[in-house]
Amino acid sequence: MPEESKRLPGKPVRPEHAEKKVRPVKAEEPKTAEKKENAEKPAEAKPRISRFTKVLIFWLILLTVVIAGGLVWFNGFLGKYEELYQASLPYHIADNAIQLFANQDLDGIWSLVKDKTTLTEFENETTIKNYIKGVISNREFTYQPTENYAENAPEYYIISGKEIIAKLKLGEDATQNPPYGFKSWKTDELEFYSSADHKLKITMPEGYKLTINGIDVPVSYKTEQDIEPEENKYLKPHAELPKMCVYEASGLYAEPVVKVTDSDGKEVKAELDKTTGEYKVNYRYECSDKDKKAIEKFGISFTKDFANFISQDAGNYALDKYFPKNSKTLKDIKRNSSREWYTRHGKVDIKNEEVKDFISYTKDIAYVEVYVEQHMEMFWGSKEREVVKTTAHLYLVRIDGSWKVAGIRY
Repeated sequence: MPEESKRLPGKPVRPEHAEKKVRPVKAEEPKTAEKKENAEKPAEAKPRISRFTKVLIFWLILLTVVIAGGLVWFNGFLGKYEELYQASLPYHIADNAIQLFANQDLDGIWSLVKDKTTLTEFENETTIKNYIKGVISNREFTYQPTENYAENAPEYYIISGKEIIAKLKLGEDATQNPPYGFKSWKTDELEFYSSADHKLKITMPEGYKLTINGIDVPVSYKTEQDIEPEENKYLKPHAELPKMCVYEASGLYAEPVVKVTDSDGKEVKAELDKTTGEYKVNYRYECSDKDKKAIEKFGISFTKDFANFISQDAGNYALDKYFPKNSKTLKDIKRNSSREWYTRHGKVDIKNEEVKDFISYTKDIAYVEVYVEQHMEMFWGSKEREVVKTTAHLYLVRIDGSWKVAGIRY
């Protein structure tokens, strides 16, 4: 057998010179096909997250939420804390007090005054409120801590311009319980700086009635009595006015309204001396027109005869009819008169008679001031008449129905 036939059956042997088969190359397919091919490839396995990682992420998220919430809450807490702190500061009470002054709330201001001003019996609460109104009207106010200001005892001056009007003292308000240990304040006392510098001193006749602001003045305000009236030195011994007395009152917040009535209940005028600031009431009597005319006529007649008596144009007894019997005033006129030395002259005419003042003290006592002019012909010098002026201050009394000169004030 040929040699090839002797081989045993087995795995076929590729001939050495066997023609190698070339694997056919597929034509490039569209991209869609490539995606399909890739899709057909098995997906790669995704990495797995461990439980620890999950727990860690959860706590991180929770912590972030808690921190954010805490920050929001803390910011709100700070705002509320600041608000409560500011509200606890004592200057707010001073602001409220200033507003009372700005609004001229007299009742509100007076209600803050703990130590009420001591008033006399002639004034009341309305008086002091009107006084306060007069002080604060048309003014602007501010405040500043006093030199004694302390954190636990704050106090302020209430000021207008450079003038201190009042002092405001604060105290802790125990009825309030603010949080965080803050304090609540209230007005403990308002001290309004006032000056009761009005006063009254009045000299008036005994037996007359005095009222201040419509209130009868008790005798306890009488500081002097049994004062001899000045007029009595001209009236005695022919007449005498009753004694005078003095009333005084001080510590008044307003100019007092003074009223004086005589023993008949008629009002008499209290005259104010602007130099001394004191009042004086003299005896006054409303005499009839008939009596007044009679007194004035008597005064003019006396003054004319008195002038002519001095110039020797009236006789030695020309004045006797005007005086009571045994009048010392008449004797003094005759004894002290320089009439014998008077310049010689010719005819005399009396002109320009005038009553300058008249007072009726009682129905039987009066005062009159009379002015007259003597026009004289002179024996030498100017041919024009010389004018001699005479003024008489006469205190008159009525004796047995006739007016007489009790005294003369020179």
